Amino acid sequence: MNHPNNPLKNKDPQFSVNLFSPKNIITWLGVIFLRLLSMLPYKILMRIGNSTGNLIYKVSPHRKEISRTNINRCLDIEGEILEKVVRLNFQAVGRGIFEMALAWWASDNRIKKLDTKLINGDLLRNQETGVLVLIKHSTHLELDLRLLSQFFNLTGMYKIQTNDVINYVMIKARNNYIKGSLTNKEALKAIRWVRSGEIFLYAADQDYGSKVSRMIPFFGYDAATVTFPALFANKNIKIVFADVSKVEDVYEIELHELENEKDEEVFLTQMNKHYEKFIKKEPEGYLWMHRRFKSNPEGSIYSPWARRERKRKKRRFERESN
Repeated sequence: MNHPNNPLKNKDPQFSVNLFSPKNIITWLGVIFLRLLSMLPYKILMRIGNSTGNLIYKVSPHRKEISRTNINRCLDIEGEILEKVVRLNFQAVGRGIFEMALAWWASDNRIKKLDTKLINGDLLRNQETGVLVLIKHSTHLELDLRLLSQFFNLTGMYKIQTNDVINYVMIKARNNYIKGSLTNKEALKAIRWVRSGEIFLYAADQDYGSKVSRMIPFFGYDAATVTFPALFANKNIKIVFADVSKVEDVYEIELHELENEKDEEVFLTQMNKHYEKFIKKEPEGYLWMHRRFKSNPEGSIYSPWARRERKRKKRRFERESN
């Protein structure tokens, strides 16, 4: 769908000499190394990804504990089966690093050669109005965006990364395949974009804090569920769930339209049911490392992570000082 009267133009990331400060040297070396590796054949990259995931599994006890807690709670599995799924999840995370590299730097021809299957594509083709498209935080999310961009002109929202180099590289790469993007601080602008006819991507499956959320069941447990998508449902704007699941090395893109509901709780419950359905389709490929139930009113179900909290306090202090 073309909108000649409403052209969007991505803002290129702001370049600064500070990006090459000594503290960023290791990050730049990692980015360069990853880009070189991304030139390897897909199957070799996935094998390297599995090994990388196994390494992360061994050296990240806190991430492993979070994933194990979430998987046990949501999928109701334990024992050896639970540990198997946790390990498979870490392997998927490792593969996701290289799937991200492909999304950022692979040519269009190479992306088209990946095994991809589109289901119900007509839900986003030839739209006369804008559409809010819900996606999930899969381990291959960045590649999901690139694959979707083959079929549709997309806009979306992103969170500013704490690492300046990664933030710069990510935005510069995404600008090649995302028509327009906003930060998570520009929610009202997102509504205007959709009203003007854009297809807008939004991932509503993480805990963004109690101030912008409502407690809604997620796999049978109350979880802070961001209310932003309900604003669109209340305005009778079309909402589509776009799932990308990797099934036997095929990236299946499956679209489903959600029913517009004026009642916020009813809509958000329906939305979470869609998330549950598609997470179960590829359970090892979901980002279980996120603390989905951190806003639990009865207290955190996760073990304290002192090092992480110290880093966050330091970043907050630096922001307030500036």
